[in-house]
Amino acid sequence: MNRIKELRIKKGITQAELAKKIGVQGAAISKYENEQLQISNEVLKSLALIFEVSIDYILCLTDDPIPSRDVNQDLYDEHDYAKELEALLDDEPLRTEFQDYDEWSEEEKRNLDFIESLTYVKKIKSTGGKHEF
Repeated sequence: MNRIKELRIKKGITQAELAKKIGVQGAAISKYENEQLQISNEVLKSLALIFEVSIDYILCLTDDPIPSRDVNQDLYDEHDYAKELEALLDDEPLRTEFQDYDEWSEEEKRNLDFIESLTYVKKIKSTGGKHEF
């Protein structure tokens, strides 16, 4: 069982168009969709990239279409932490505001964490759920 046909139709592409995108003959797509031909790992990887879902989702091993990701690596890739830290340290009003952070109460620290979380969620929503900001 797989979701290739469902994903292809949802994406609005024909079997021939999909075949061209992944470099196989047109008849192969029909055979993949009807499980008459085993899908190679390379084809599965290409399908996952085209449909923006996980291989497990394509193969009906999960109902979650979102590929598993290393969140820590994503955050690392999205930020130039050295540059951000330098900008933070150069910001006199901000540096003054947080210089006594170690003396803040636990409630004040939680409130700051909550505000940061809301800001993060707002950014995600503004990018349509993507982490590109």
